[in-house]
Amino acid sequence: MVSADIATILALLSLIAASCLGVGVGYLTCLILRLPWNIKGGVVDLFLAASAAVISAYALSVMDAAQGILRSRVSLILVIAAAMVVVRHLVRLF
Repeated sequence: MVSADIATILALLSLIAASCLGVGVGYLTCLILRLPWNIKGGVVDLFLAASAAVISAYALSVMDAAQGILRSRVSLILVIAAAMVVVRHLVRLF
């Protein structure tokens, strides 16, 4: 069983990873779509990815608890966080 301290550290590391991934994906998306990217946009990407990671982690844990299956969903959470940033920039394009 994982202690509460270790679980908190792992959750914070996952949140930091999602935030960094969001900034990187946002920069690459702007580069591919030929949109301007600056620090302000990077901060928006960071907070969007972090909030998407928290919301998706909560939703996935509720669904897993309802099914009685507890498993690691970190990769899915990171994909959802990155996808939210890409969607933001695609909406910005149109």
